[in-house]
Amino acid sequence: MKKMLFKKILAVLDAIELQGIDLHHAPIRVYEELANDYYATKLPEIREIIHFLHEKKALKETENGIDLNPAPTIYAKSNQNSGVEALSLFETFIHDASVYAFYQKLAYDNAWMDKQDVEEALGADVYRLLQQTILFEIENEQCHFQPKLLKGITDILQEYDDEQEPLISVALTALFTSSIVAHEDMRIDYKNTKTPMLNYKYKQTILSIIPRRGIPHDRDETKALQSFYKDTLFHEFDHACPLCGINIPHMLIASHIKPFRDCAHIYEAIDHNNGLLLCRNHDYLFDQGYISFDELGYILLSEEMLLRDHLASYVLRKNYQLPACFLTRERLQFLEYHRKNIFKNMK
Repeated sequence: MKKMLFKKILAVLDAIELQGIDLHHAPIRVYEELANDYYATKLPEIREIIHFLHEKKALKETENGIDLNPAPTIYAKSNQNSGVEALSLFETFIHDASVYAFYQKLAYDNAWMDKQDVEEALGADVYRLLQQTILFEIENEQCHFQPKLLKGITDILQEYDDEQEPLISVALTALFTSSIVAHEDMRIDYKNTKTPMLNYKYKQTILSIIPRRGIPHDRDETKALQSFYKDTLFHEFDHACPLCGINIPHMLIASHIKPFRDCAHIYEAIDHNNGLLLCRNHDYLFDQGYISFDELGYILLSEEMLLRDHLASYVLRKNYQLPACFLTRERLQFLEYHRKNIFKNMK
């Protein structure tokens, strides 16, 4: 499997996933998109690659169509032969139990292994893709993880060892962010540099990759990252508002819980945990503080909403609770910020 074709297919899947295409019809749509640039690519080959992605849990199918996981999305956008490219592909296959077990085994002491043994452990297709990145150092028919990437590898594995598996690792998200935003360029003016940062479990990982505090004054500096932030929320919420179920893409907003303008670090601004995918109506209510959520995910309604009896108009229920899968450790902290600083009142 050639890397360039694989990346192109991932890029196309990322571009068309909001069109509500199911897994069965996805190969045809990808084939149509590739027809001009990759005229030699056959439909059966594309179908095989998409099946491979779905089998490895890198591509999921929901009621609202297919959706590419965040890690392969980063891989599709990453620079050639970069650490981000290698680590994003590494994380792409981490949901396969046998691949994950091998990652842990090799990372333990990073001993040299015969290439054939590595290929057998990972599977031929996974190995061939990984060895086209800089993930492995290869000498005399033996290989091990590239030593300069070992810190990123172990950081990612540590996060997936947690009881609550991440949607995407903090380490990879921070590395991708670092590759997009010129945070080392001191000519770019930052604000909120003294504001306390969220108490992330892996805060030191974030700061080791992006030590600069605050966010750029000019939001356009993060434009590419905001697109990824939106993609990740669409993936997490299965392309639908959790409050009303609306699944029309242009009616959905990647709503920040802690407003972008208040973020204390660029990571906060692009972290999917600092977001909810909401329809335009519910995004406005949340953004303006008319609704919020408590520490158990139950909806909180402002006094004005209750007095004016707007619940039916906005399809809101007093006892609504966000599903437990959305109540991550970090999202609960962001929701606490929202209750204290954005929510108008409680009753």
